[in-house]
Amino acid sequence: MADRRHLIVGGTGYFGARLAQALSRQAELIITQRSSSPARQAWIERTGLRVVTFDSSRMGVLPVDGQFDAIINLAMPSATEAARDPDASRRQALATTEACLLLLDEGRAQRVLHFSTFHVYGGASRTRYEESDVPTPGHPYGQIHLECERLVLAHPKTLVVRPTNLVGAPAHSDLGEQAKLLILDLAKQAAAGSITLHNDGASYRDFVPFDDAIDAVQRLISMDITGERLFNLARGQAQRLDEVALLIQAVAGNKPTLNFGSGTDSFRQAFVVNNDRLRHLGWQPRASLAAEARRIVSFFA
Repeated sequence: MADRRHLIVGGTGYFGARLAQALSRQAELIITQRSSSPARQAWIERTGLRVVTFDSSRMGVLPVDGQFDAIINLAMPSATEAARDPDASRRQALATTEACLLLLDEGRAQRVLHFSTFHVYGGASRTRYEESDVPTPGHPYGQIHLECERLVLAHPKTLVVRPTNLVGAPAHSDLGEQAKLLILDLAKQAAAGSITLHNDGASYRDFVPFDDAIDAVQRLISMDITGERLFNLARGQAQRLDEVALLIQAVAGNKPTLNFGSGTDSFRQAFVVNNDRLRHLGWQPRASLAAEARRIVSFFA
């Protein structure tokens, strides 16, 4: 990939920044951001990455020149944003997606890799999730992502991934809405010396460390686009939240106290998100969640 050129839309975000650092070692890279901050600017200066500003609510075209081997679209509204203002979130998501597809249609990109979400499946009552399942999202977050998925897959040379819960040490401290993510919140508490999980811990999540997600992206932007174009990005094994809280307590060097609440959460039974399609590409979830949790705690410490 040394002679390749990629564009990451949303490349200064929580996962985007870590992905950008990894891909910049192998290819020429341009990343976009919707807005700047001192933390993001310091990270940009430290890494030397080329960044352009792109806000699809004000700009209909990505402000980039030349050809790209792959465009990776990560710039989608968060679940909190989608719940707060579904209409604005939908407009922003579709406009961003259309701007990526425009470069593809103009012949300026070889492929578009679009990040959707596991939440397009909807509900929390299933024990197994397959790409062939009919999506039934009930929340605006899943509904918006599903609409963008369909727009993307109507074009050739496109791929869609549905990640479950991506987790990793942040590249910088401007996390925005992502700061509320469970493992980030628990790790930040652990660094301060006391952890409180505000529910009973008897719910399940499928956590994917960043290193595994980055490996999946590297494979997907290099593969021949034939056959399947929709992929679950999951470890394939959900973990109980109390076990995750205990894991974070164990890797924190300051031995924080751990308290559980009495509230309940969704996904009350173990479930499997089938990842066979990615495995058939040679991908394996090898990264250690414990090692990544240790790095997250160290970041906040």
